[in-house]
Amino acid sequence: MGSTEGHVPASLEFAFETKVFFRSDRCIFGPVPGGHHQGYTPCIGGEITGPSLTGEVVPDSGADFADVRPDGTVVINSHYLLRADDGTNIYIRNRGYLVPAKEGEGEVIGGVRQPTYFRFTPTFTVPEGPHGWLARTVFVGAGIRCTAPDHSVFSYYAVR
Repeated sequence: MGSTEGHVPASLEFAFETKVFFRSDRCIFGPVPGGHHQGYTPCIGGEITGPSLTGEVVPDSGADFADVRPDGTVVINSHYLLRADDGTNIYIRNRGYLVPAKEGEGEVIGGVRQPTYFRFTPTFTVPEGPHGWLARTVFVGAGIRCTAPDHSVFSYYAVR
């Protein structure tokens, strides 16, 4: 066992959530080399709410370019623009994993069977100023899938 001397425990603090709406015509093609399938899902807009950031997901500013592994695991690689209420543009990139629920698994939320795992780590590019803290903070996120209309809700937590 290693020493805990100098160990500083981390905690999570809810920062904000995004509701991202997607075009209904998702595209998955392949297999590509390695046996994977490539996915492309453009975002068409959304909103940001929370104690640390509010604003909108800029319409048509990005997409999820997912890699779907043969076992069904989705490697998330999404990026798009956020716009804070003060007009600041913020580039976000999410990388993570979505593991679809197998038959009989997964919680049902809003009539949608949720993945058994939907987690990611975002990074932000933002101008210096009131939102510069986003580019100096480690975040983790969790997502849920929704329908009617097609969207996901992503909750972001700052690691403190």
